[in-house]
Amino acid sequence: MGKSKSWHFAKRILLLGLVLVAILACAACASGNSNSPYVPPTGYTPVPGEPPIDKTWISPGKVEVGNFYSGAEAEYPLTVHNGNDSQTTFAVTYRIPDHVASGYSYPPEEAQTWVIIADSTPVIAPYGTVDIAITLQMPKGTDAPDEWEFWVSVMDESQTGMVHTEICSRWLIDMR
Repeated sequence: MGKSKSWHFAKRILLLGLVLVAILACAACASGNSNSPYVPPTGYTPVPGEPPIDKTWISPGKVEVGNFYSGAEAEYPLTVHNGNDSQTTFAVTYRIPDHVASGYSYPPEEAQTWVIIADSTPVIAPYGTVDIAITLQMPKGTDAPDEWEFWVSVMDESQTGMVHTEICSRWLIDMR
């Protein structure tokens, strides 16, 4: 009988050991310690700061023109990206701001004639990107506030419904 008790004790120890090994093996699997490669989630952007391909965007969001004066000209390209999966026409226009940055004034009324948009209705391929030259030409002898602002508006013309999204680039002008 003494031998039977020790045999049952040994079986229990062996069974407990096997259960412990199984628990440790499961814990190792659950902790993610595997040699499989990392698969990023859908929509992952591999380069930090790189804009998404499936969203419409513009760049830059703000242009600062310093030391500007009557008779001067400033030019900057506006990058427009079509996030649609079809060719799309965009409207690029001068716009009076809804609000201006702190310390800035609204543009003079004639400023709309000073802004030249190289292509005001670009047709952009699916997921395509184009640069459009925006030029500010202030005629000699005209006046403007010391610091003023205008916007360049970009709208996807294929939008339907009552609500349309508009993206604007702010131009902050500091006169000398």
